[in-house]
Amino acid sequence: MRLSVTREGIDMFRSILFKEYLKIRLPWLTLLILNGGLMAYVAIATRHLFVMDHAEMVWYQVLHLGRIHYSHLKYAPVVTGLLLSCIQYLPEMTSERLRLTLHLPVSPNRLIIAHIMVGLTAFGLILFVDLTALTLITSWYFPFEAVTTALWTALPWAMAGAAAYLGATLGLLEPNYRLKLFNLAIAAGVVGLYLYPLSPGAYRLLGFKLTVPVLLLIPAVLLPAYRFRYRRVS
Repeated sequence: MRLSVTREGIDMFRSILFKEYLKIRLPWLTLLILNGGLMAYVAIATRHLFVMDHAEMVWYQVLHLGRIHYSHLKYAPVVTGLLLSCIQYLPEMTSERLRLTLHLPVSPNRLIIAHIMVGLTAFGLILFVDLTALTLITSWYFPFEAVTTALWTALPWAMAGAAAYLGATLGLLEPNYRLKLFNLAIAAGVVGLYLYPLSPGAYRLLGFKLTVPVLLLIPAVLLPAYRFRYRRVS
């Protein structure tokens, strides 16, 4: 009996993953295209720098003065994370379909983590395309030093996007409106940590510590999910 229940739970878990894939695939593709268009604009803007000025001057501004030729990318991960969270959870919350899902014979922890992993994977694929494009654009016009600086500058922006996704999820899943506002305020603070205006590449000093605030938001999402499952709010 235990074996059959386990197999049923695994099959149901896979069904949840497939359901999430079907739900977000078209909006995700739209976001991917929009991000691709943004990176094309970054490529054109970078090329324009060399049209308007000598290469030596552009190099000096970027490598020594800290000019960021890809600044248009800064808020794109945050917007992408917010939209992915709304696409994934707003339909579930407005019709309370997620509450029904949480009553399936599968661990609620696994269900919520599965939803989060689908969203973060979708977000990560888009950001991988963005950062790959940034690497190619920067390496085409600048030496390797500029490439590493660009990636260390853009990586916190990517973390801000992941924090925006998890923070929006934290707010959407919370059934209590006061706690919802509190969660959103905490999430905004975490996002702000990654968007603080510092010199290019300054976040490299943090190393792995850069990911800690985002990782802490993952288990935080489980608590409002439990409250949503066991308590209906009028």
